[in-house]
Amino acid sequence: MDILETENELTLFADVPGVRPEDVELRYENGELLLHARVQPRQYPGNLLLAEYEQGDFYRAFTVHESIDSGRIEATCKNGVLTVRLPKVEAVKPRKIAVREQ
Repeated sequence: MDILETENELTLFADVPGVRPEDVELRYENGELLLHARVQPRQYPGNLLLAEYEQGDFYRAFTVHESIDSGRIEATCKNGVLTVRLPKVEAVKPRKIAVREQ
């Protein structure tokens, strides 16, 4: 799991090899982001000689700070990487204040 922070959001990158988007359950409840992903069993023609990962579950839970706008959380899953974007609420984003001459 890698977590990146910018001015506007936190982005989580989770390596979930063998997981399809429909096998990911991502929920936000009671201030926690809950990730559950399942690798489905695969059928192989012939004898399997080596398996680096197998069927099973991934599970992670994160406490989410109130600076995150939970209603705008988005997630995508592509090529075995789950990307979760957690936008910050406007009130916590840094802003530049113009200084005027009097």
